[in-house]
Amino acid sequence: MFRKAKEKVSNYYMRGERYRKEIKRELRVLIVVTLGFTIAFTWRQTIFDVFQAAIVRLFNSVGVAAASALTSFTITLVSVLLIFITSYFLQDKSNNSSY
Repeated sequence: MFRKAKEKVSNYYMRGERYRKEIKRELRVLIVVTLGFTIAFTWRQTIFDVFQAAIVRLFNSVGVAAASALTSFTITLVSVLLIFITSYFLQDKSNNSSY
């Protein structure tokens, strides 16, 4: 009896399919959240730069935030591409997914 219970626990945590699915799901969420945070943090700096450029122009000084906007756009595109790639490769292959 103890052996069967130990085997069930071992199958669930060490070799079980549910455990593997959960690990993939958690990894996918971790990657998406991390890249999402990267996008948000990048655009935060861009918004700051745009407002800074507007203030500089109001006071007749020269300043351009185009390079920062282009960099943020590129980082956003790369992050979204990585989100799609990781979601594709880490998705559940079964048709009866509960997530």
